[in-house]
Amino acid sequence: MRHFSRGITLLMVILAITGLTISVMAAMTSPKGREVSITGKVSCTFCTLSHPGQSCPKGCCANCIKKGDPALFTDTSGNMYLLASNEMQTPVMTNDRLAMAGSKVAIKGLLVKAKGIQVIFVDSMKKAK
Repeated sequence: MRHFSRGITLLMVILAITGLTISVMAAMTSPKGREVSITGKVSCTFCTLSHPGQSCPKGCCANCIKKGDPALFTDTSGNMYLLASNEMQTPVMTNDRLAMAGSKVAIKGLLVKAKGIQVIFVDSMKKAK
């Protein structure tokens, strides 16, 4: 009987840990924020922050982003947002989106603000008129 009771206890601990792990994973993959549709410009963080107010040469931001510089979005009011994919382990800047770097775009996605950082988890991005 004693071994049976230990087995039940162990099973309950395993189930509790599994449930906790699933809850944490769900929380990690489901950011909390609000849906937005914003127009602005996509650029790289390096150029935008190191020489504000200056335009980059054509193709500069796309090259910076390809090499790992995070994509930055600046709305028409000057607010800045990091861009992130709405799917884990998927790049936000696909080849189609890279072609829009340095251009005016319309973005739809989930805006998340935390500890001074603003991120848009991008659902769609298209050239704006």
